[in-house]
Amino acid sequence: MFSIFADFPDLLVVISDKSDGPMKLQGDGKFIQGVIKNRNKFFKKLNITNNAVVSAGLVHGNQVKMVSKSDVRKFIQGTDALITEEKNLFLSITIADCLPIFIYDPIKEVVSLVHGGWRSLAGGIISYTLKGFERRGIDPRNLLVGIGPGIGRCHFEFKEDVLSKFGEYDDAIKKHSGKNFIDLKKVAQMQLVAEGVKKEHIEINPLCTYCESEKYFSNRRDKSVPLKTMVAVIGTKRLTS
Repeated sequence: MFSIFADFPDLLVVISDKSDGPMKLQGDGKFIQGVIKNRNKFFKKLNITNNAVVSAGLVHGNQVKMVSKSDVRKFIQGTDALITEEKNLFLSITIADCLPIFIYDPIKEVVSLVHGGWRSLAGGIISYTLKGFERRGIDPRNLLVGIGPGIGRCHFEFKEDVLSKFGEYDDAIKKHSGKNFIDLKKVAQMQLVAEGVKKEHIEINPLCTYCESEKYFSNRRDKSVPLKTMVAVIGTKRLTS
């Protein structure tokens, strides 16, 4: 999915698609049981288990949590970004238009997964996540980042009250036929660069979840109840002796 991570065979960076089924644990009992089966099957395909996965609770905020193996099988409430230094521990978020932002420090092998919706990006989720790396002595210039897939500017229309929160990102905003469109991937890239990440260390997946109706769920397109989502996962696999 991202060529920028190709030189790191121990690194797992992946997102499910519609063929893997819905991945968000919400809805009635029957729907949730189906989601549990989908998640277990998907994780098994990745050669990991639920016992090695930590998930962000997702509130479209800016809270970041450092997690460890003591957090496995948990949904960390109130968070939209997770960081871990531990091997064989896999971070996950669910997405259905919001951006999955995968971050990797190849020197200390620290990983992070950020849920990049517009509210989180406007609230500084990227800045808070990068500060989490810096507190561990990690230079942002060494970080490698993959952004997306997620909704593209082609379908991400918003009114002036939301656009006002992104006034400093003119390059990411397009006005067309009296409508306003935001390129969240561009916003995320600009925020990462502002925090010290090298632009050449950031790869943007061009696929739009709204456009790719055969491949991805999309909240804006589908308006499904319960919400149907993909799951994004990052972690480092390491053989134990």
